[in-house]
Amino acid sequence: MLLFKFSLAWINLVHNRQRFITALGAVVFAVVLMFIQLGFRNAMLQSSVEFINRLDADLILTSRHRYVSFYDYTFKKNRLYQVQGFDGVQAVSPLYLAIGIWKNQGGVRQRPIRIFGYNLKSQTFSIPDIPNYINALQFPDTVIADKKSRQDFGDITPGVEVELLDRKVKIIGNFQLGTDFVADGNLITSDQNFLRIFHGHPYGDFGNIRTSLDDVDFGLIKIKSHDFNVKNLVEILNKSLPPDVVVMTKKEFIEQDIKYFDKSTPIGFMFGLGTVIGFFVGIIVVYNIIYTDINNNLPQYGTLRAIGYSNSYLFAIIVLQSAILAIIGFFPGLFASILIYQVMAKSTGLLVEMSLGVASLVAILTIFMCILAGLIGAKKIQGLDPAEVYEQKT
Repeated sequence: MLLFKFSLAWINLVHNRQRFITALGAVVFAVVLMFIQLGFRNAMLQSSVEFINRLDADLILTSRHRYVSFYDYTFKKNRLYQVQGFDGVQAVSPLYLAIGIWKNQGGVRQRPIRIFGYNLKSQTFSIPDIPNYINALQFPDTVIADKKSRQDFGDITPGVEVELLDRKVKIIGNFQLGTDFVADGNLITSDQNFLRIFHGHPYGDFGNIRTSLDDVDFGLIKIKSHDFNVKNLVEILNKSLPPDVVVMTKKEFIEQDIKYFDKSTPIGFMFGLGTVIGFFVGIIVVYNIIYTDINNNLPQYGTLRAIGYSNSYLFAIIVLQSAILAIIGFFPGLFASILIYQVMAKSTGLLVEMSLGVASLVAILTIFMCILAGLIGAKKIQGLDPAEVYEQKT
């Protein structure tokens, strides 16, 4: 019986090749549209926290006012020394972050760029290339540049000299991190070079002046053992430290940033709306095709009804037809989207990646979209009277 349903659904779907290709194209278009919207949304969110993901830390200490990573609230360095004394803490290290103005050779292009400064004696980043340049970064006015920075920055290969806040610096190496909507490029340098670059210059939204390394952006905390009760340590630190700072696990800090970008900026709404539009475009187009197909095959459905098949049986055939269309249309859309993701990642520097979660979500939405369109179109055969069908035919 199931095989008969499948055969009938398949024949109904493909007997008119032109209509089948049109329906397939509509599903593929809707799938690609949903993938692009979800891909951009996830890329924007994941790219915005990628530098946090790459920090070699278990816990992160920040100013209590810094409820999102790019806000330039700092705390005093002695807070890190206080943390060092707690049981379970293995090491602490400061990380400095600011946006500087980049000028390439010739001074033609001026662009903001994100700069990280860190103590070269500490393992601050989980980025493979960085340890190769620790000795070279000890020299004054040296930096390493992110290979994934936007092409607008020009040549960022080792040996190139550029200006940062009117100070000449030399690129001595490269690493890979990626851009986000806060910064189109990244540089990493030593804490001493960071101070040389920003000393006496206003930075950030509040125009703060950096005069020493006493003002820290992020405190990176490593615990002695992963068997240690991390949650308990976080609670103890937050209760014991002064109220101007807060300690979170790296995961909590990432979740806080993602929540901010998703809920407090247009990112979540804009790309969510695009996904919904793609979903409803698919419903409308598939509905019209299914409805037309049912209308053209009404005598056949009337015959099935006349020989004893129920309306629910006919409904099942149409739903199966819609599900087959969804499955066949999903995979070309998936493969096309993977290619589009690769182009997007290369051209933007964002982390546009196809994940199992996104693919599963779009697959579910596609099947639901087609079945819903089929159910709406199937109302045409509700209460179908074979006699009336043949009267209309004659």
